[in-house]
Amino acid sequence: MCKLFHNLFWALRVAAPCLVALVFEASLSADSFGVAVNSTCAAGNCPPAALGFNSSATLPVNFRVTLADGDEYIINGTFTGSNDGTGAGFLANHDFRVTYAGNANGGPSAADTLVVEGFYSFQTTLAGVVEGRGVIGSFGPTIAASSSGSSCVNGAVACLGPFTPPGSFEQFSAAFTVNSTGGAFAWDPTWTSNFGAGSAVGSYILWGQTTAAPTLPVPTSTPEPASAGLIGLSLVGIFIRRYFRKPGHV
Repeated sequence: MCKLFHNLFWALRVAAPCLVALVFEASLSADSFGVAVNSTCAAGNCPPAALGFNSSATLPVNFRVTLADGDEYIINGTFTGSNDGTGAGFLANHDFRVTYAGNANGGPSAADTLVVEGFYSFQTTLAGVVEGRGVIGSFGPTIAASSSGSSCVNGAVACLGPFTPPGSFEQFSAAFTVNSTGGAFAWDPTWTSNFGAGSAVGSYILWGQTTAAPTLPVPTSTPEPASAGLIGLSLVGIFIRRYFRKPGHV
């Protein structure tokens, strides 16, 4: 069973390879979210419109990316989010997989980098909040040992990693401030997947799960930031108790 990342922060309130082709294979939704790969918007809106009060949205993605060296990757999963009745709390979720699909020769990968960026925007009446974030994921068993992954939010804020294979990874940031602009909070995480040269066809990096699996399960939400108004969400209690027992995190 996949271990899902549930990260609720309620205590505090206040240069990639050239992307040459994108092939879309599923309907996309959610004007308030967007997904880009190597700086090219691939799904939704980049940047998005702000998600209004008492609203939620889902953006499923399933597309192929062909890099300049001919290596092809599949990115699939879901990006979801919700906003509360006052804008005092917001929740951004992700659960996706980056998979090496091969090249014209059917051989292993070159050294490739794919930067997936999520674009979220949430309507708010607040000037700022203090948040924290965590990153969880795993590497497929056939990925090259020189592979790695890392993640930041809103540019170079709360950067975590690098993570390296084999197996899973999990890391948490210190607290940081997110300020609103134009009545909205922007939450723009990036997930950098570096596939080492020699990764076999089918090699992958999961973001939002810790159990490496041969196929991607039905996507399930993976919370990023949140606030006190979201304590009632399902499946969060156990993780919160774990998170706040960790030393050095506030």
